[in-house]
Amino acid sequence: KLRSRGDGPFVITNIFPHGVVQLKNEHTNNTFQVNGHQIKSFHEGPAPTINDMEIISLVEPAPPDGTA
Repeated sequence: KLRSRGDGPFVITNIFPHGVVQLKNEHTNNTFQVNGHQIKSFHEGPAPTINDMEIISLVEPAPPDGTA
């Protein structure tokens, strides 16, 4: 029966022929095999802080000369 393995990130522990990849869940240490074409790269970056965020207005400003 097919079941979801949950969300990652997972660690690649082995690569087999024909694109099969063995993944390990770091929280449970369980390993399982998946088709390598189904996995996505995960790049953890620094968490944004309030000072690094930019506010972008999604409302179009009125034309400066009053013509619309």
